[in-house]
Amino acid sequence: MKANKIKILLGGFLTSISLQAAVADYPSKAINFVVPYPPGGGTDISSRLLTDKLSKLKSWNFIVENKAGAAGSVGIAYIARQKPDGYQIAMGQTSNLTINPNLNKAITYNPLEDFTPITIVGSQPTVVVVANNSQYTNFEEILADAKNGKTLTMGTPGIGTVSHLSIEYLAQLADIKIRHIPYPGATPAITEAMGGHLSFAATSLPSALSHIRAGTMRPLIVTSKERNQALPDVPTVAELGFDDFNVIEWKAVIGPAGMKDSEVNTLNQAINEALVDPEFIEAMRREGSDPVGGSSEEFRKLLEDEYVRWKEVSENAGLIK
Repeated sequence: MKANKIKILLGGFLTSISLQAAVADYPSKAINFVVPYPPGGGTDISSRLLTDKLSKLKSWNFIVENKAGAAGSVGIAYIARQKPDGYQIAMGQTSNLTINPNLNKAITYNPLEDFTPITIVGSQPTVVVVANNSQYTNFEEILADAKNGKTLTMGTPGIGTVSHLSIEYLAQLADIKIRHIPYPGATPAITEAMGGHLSFAATSLPSALSHIRAGTMRPLIVTSKERNQALPDVPTVAELGFDDFNVIEWKAVIGPAGMKDSEVNTLNQAINEALVDPEFIEAMRREGSDPVGGSSEEFRKLLEDEYVRWKEVSENAGLIK
């Protein structure tokens, strides 16, 4: 009997040691990091900034793989099908995790069930811009014209983008109508607004920042709750009386559903460490983004809340049939 007890205790002790070793050894090989958009875009740049910083801080190896298509849904669907071993992760974002699944019935993944939230990496607001010779010098003038029945045209990077729905959401709150003209990306929308063919363009701040800095476009408003450090003189929607209005486009690291807590915690802690690195912060802010971070539980709550919000906004806009 005593011998059996010793064997049981020894077995439990060895199991504990092996589990601790497994945690300590992760990651023991290269991590495949999927970017669901083409090389050179904002998501790709953020992903490579993050993996480069993690490689420097932790001596981890990454294979960054671009799997573009279907507005970012192809790469995300790929991750949902992978083994949850901690070696397949991706950079998800607002559109492909909380908007597209409601608008596109062909999407096969459930964003609330098929992924493991790891942490939010960064966020950026939508910015409303007009040509530098536009009659509009502030957003209140646009609201006034819309309330008086004037037909206003808004260019965005596409139907169902955060840029589109953030201003659609504002229009619903303000009880105004704006004619939406979607473009295949931010560049043509900005170009059309710059040429005076649109009342204004709404796009992510990083997409418009070079034009703003060059003086060819005038920013009128940002949709984040706080002013953006890249445009400290540009007011927020909340400052116009829409209390607590806060719309940001976020990027966040996800893995397949069922990842071990130990691996999630290892990744979460490492990413949060990278997000407070001065060099990384400077690189993010140079592009108009702000590092975020936080726990996996906080990310899960954001994911759930945003999914509900954008479904409601899309329904009210007649985008969900």
